[in-house]
Amino acid sequence: MKYAMKLELKLLELGFHLDGAEDISGGERFHLGVGVVISVYDNGTVLVQGKFKPKYRAWGYQTLRRILPKTTIWKDK
Repeated sequence: MKYAMKLELKLLELGFHLDGAEDISGGERFHLGVGVVISVYDNGTVLVQGKFKPKYRAWGYQTLRRILPKTTIWKDK
C-alpha cells in the first residue's frame, strides 16, 4: 500500500475532513477541511502548505506533527 493511501486512511481515522484529493505529478494531494493542503510525493517527500483555520490550529498542527514524517516540509502562506 502506498504511503499516500495509508496517510489518507489515517487522516480520516483521526477525524480530519477531506475537502478533496487529487493526483499530481509524482504523487497525490489532499485538501483538508482545517485549511491546509498536504502533498505526498512518490519519492517520499511530504509538503504541508497553507494555514490552519483558527478554530483548528492547535489540534490540527499537533495531530499532523505526530503522524507525518519528521522530514515533512511545512510552508504556510
